Amino acid sequence: MIKAMSLLKRKPGITLDEFARHYEEVHVPLAMKHFPFKKYVRNYVSKPEEAEEPWFDCITEVWFETMKDCQAAAEFSASESYKVISDDEEKFMDRGKIVAFIVDERVTL
Repeated sequence: MIKAMSLLKRKPGITLDEFARHYEEVHVPLAMKHFPFKKYVRNYVSKPEEAEEPWFDCITEVWFETMKDCQAAAEFSASESYKVISDDEEKFMDRGKIVAFIVDERVTL
């Protein structure tokens, strides 16, 4: 299994609740139509009142069954067809701050 993660920041002027609502209700169903995700998890940052706000609002995790599926997702992301996804991201994400990477996950139980 291949795992990728992204650190995402909301657009200025959008609350974390608005960001999460749009992500869950609009963006997730849209992404699920276009990507071969095996699993798709969103981790929204919970910040104590006295803490400084982090530079990201969500850690997104996606799993692909095979490297071929991961490569297909990367190719789609580089295609003109990706515009439907990027147009939606423009509505609620600060796309200039997206950081994405593949990880080597190691779990201890």
